[in-house]
Amino acid sequence: MASVDCSDDFAARLTLALQVCNLSRAQLSSQLGVHKSMISRWLSGEMKPTGYNLARISAAIAGLKPSFNMSLWTAPRSDFEAALGVSAAPAAQLARGAEPSNIVIGTDPPATAVPPVLPRRGRRLGYAAIGTAAVLVVALTAALLWRAISPAQHAGPRPPDFDSPSVAVMPFVNMSGDPAKEYLGDGISEEILNDLANMSDLRVAARTSSFAFKGRHADIREIAKKLDVRTILEGSVREEGDRVRIVAQLINAETGFHIWSARYDRKLDDILAVQDKIAGAIVRALSQKLVRRHQAPSIAPEAYRNYLQAQYFFRQRSVTGSHRANELLTKVLKQQPDFAAAYAMRGHLLMLTAGDDRALLAEAQRMIAKALQLEPDNQDALDTEVELSIGTWNWPAVNRAGRQLLAQPKRSANFYNGIGFFYQYMGFPKLALEARRQAAELDPLAFSYRNNLAMAKWHVGRLNEAIATALVALDLQPNHLGELYNLCQMTAAVGKISEAGHYAKLIAALPSPQFPWVPSACDIEIALGKHQNVHARALLDRMSSKGFGKARFGLLYARAGDLSKAMKSFSEAYDHRDQSLVWVLYDAGTPKSLLDDPRWQALWRRPLLAEWQSYHNRIAADLGAKRLRSGA
Repeated sequence: MASVDCSDDFAARLTLALQVCNLSRAQLSSQLGVHKSMISRWLSGEMKPTGYNLARISAAIAGLKPSFNMSLWTAPRSDFEAALGVSAAPAAQLARGAEPSNIVIGTDPPATAVPPVLPRRGRRLGYAAIGTAAVLVVALTAALLWRAISPAQHAGPRPPDFDSPSVAVMPFVNMSGDPAKEYLGDGISEEILNDLANMSDLRVAARTSSFAFKGRHADIREIAKKLDVRTILEGSVREEGDRVRIVAQLINAETGFHIWSARYDRKLDDILAVQDKIAGAIVRALSQKLVRRHQAPSIAPEAYRNYLQAQYFFRQRSVTGSHRANELLTKVLKQQPDFAAAYAMRGHLLMLTAGDDRALLAEAQRMIAKALQLEPDNQDALDTEVELSIGTWNWPAVNRAGRQLLAQPKRSANFYNGIGFFYQYMGFPKLALEARRQAAELDPLAFSYRNNLAMAKWHVGRLNEAIATALVALDLQPNHLGELYNLCQMTAAVGKISEAGHYAKLIAALPSPQFPWVPSACDIEIALGKHQNVHARALLDRMSSKGFGKARFGLLYARAGDLSKAMKSFSEAYDHRDQSLVWVLYDAGTPKSLLDDPRWQALWRRPLLAEWQSYHNRIAADLGAKRLRSGA
């Protein structure tokens, strides 16, 4: 049977399916609730849809071709064409044909909407978001559903680096026959991954990207190419009673041959030692030299199992998952009061869910302090301390934790994410942008890193680049309320008013009881984009500022030309310690008239902002000295 002549197989199949179904790009765009430009990018092969969108595309086609199902995207081409009812000759003709005409088709089965949540542009905004809806569990489950696409596609094509030791750790398969024990394979894989990431001579693919292949029977060479590694570690875990069997094998991705394999049968109280032994064997196989491993901590078996389960639930980023993770971590810390990683995880969880609850924030700070007391260089704890300290305007603590994080020898995606927060809030937006870029390159499928990169580009005035990156983030997590708002304000600011209106309609169609200001803020951005400042000010006067940062409210007033109301909001931002206030000083969109206003300059002479300025100056002096020493 004839194949469609196209360099990208998915793009070719989608083109053929739309032509056979007489379905236009505009119709598909309307059904999926995505911009038509996204459909064009899929059809050109520039980008491939997430599992969430792929399922909806498949449902649309199945509504017209009942024999069609989602598995056909990776099935033999003959099966794909047969399901569409296309013979060899018509397939070839359709491949040369034009876009189908606009014919109304049946309605999709209702799709489960991704609950809205805002990006972590500021800590308090992000905390409220996670407490509102189960966002990541839907989006990430969908992303893992079908991932024959390139995890590194958005970071730019790059050949595998076979000259340096590198590995991707695949999720270990749960062979126990009990879905409730899924956490054990994921947890062991992640612990091995984290352990390997601490090896200075080994490059390890980030968790989000490697775990995107979970449940897929992808070719080893394909995985290695997409993750840019030379070796793949895969394995399985079978838990029976009080014993566990772990089978692991390291594969040379270039040849497909095994470099090393081993089987471990242990009691569950030996699980930490097993993990450490596997990691040590992998590193030896990769580097062909002796590697000194740290002594595995003495942790009670039941405490460690509960920790792995807590990690599993926390990764879901859902209300239910966070509640369950907190219960488990509370139990872990009673069982094992010297477990630094458990303190760090619970501190991060409480920070995300606290909102404005001062008691929870204080408990989060206590957890992080304890984690750092036990392990002074714990990166997760340092990252959380940076964000907690920014939220309370504790500039000495921000400076201390940021510098300690910068001193870490191993630089992972999470490391760069933490450094991005440090530089962003200490007034170095270009360095923050570079850190965000590094995080996104190391973990290209992580939505939060893409979103953070888009906002970092926006912050320095790279407006069109920011829009492109935000579109990638939206493709990773469709219907994300915060990303839709970001795209509304971005497109309005560059004069693409019709596109901004499109995002405004998508926002209006999504429930947002916790963020009632989002539709109004989008309308204000559109008014500002049209240079209708009087209308924008009228909308601002009617808009409720509840849940919307005082500093951001003030910046909108400043952009609309009302500096008096802007300064009132900025003064309230100071009183509330709104961390976004320091952004205004360096944001590319801040009007010069505001920066020249004596009231603004007087605000920055107030004690807490004057203290911030002194730490900013210290960091700037250190950066200058480093450049001199390096000869840059």
